[in-house]
Amino acid sequence: MKKILLLSVCLFVCWALFAQQRIKVACVGNSITYGTGLADRATQSYPVQLQKLLGEHYEVENFGKPGATLLNQGHRPYTRQEEYRKALD
Repeated sequence: MKKILLLSVCLFVCWALFAQQRIKVACVGNSITYGTGLADRATQSYPVQLQKLLGEHYEVENFGKPGATLLNQGHRPYTRQEEYRKALD
């Protein structure tokens, strides 16, 4: 009986810790993702708007790179940019 109680407490603690973690969302892309051309990209870019829609249980980050392409053979491939490496962390 003590083992079952101890196991139940451990499972509850693990569940409580997991429930407190925020889900990470990485927005990757080009200048549209970055927010180029917006009057205030810090409040108007789509990753910021997505954060507002999803709420506090999510952590949305902007990894947009102006001028980048998602094609590996194109000019300035996104996979070779610093933003790509940061998005993978």
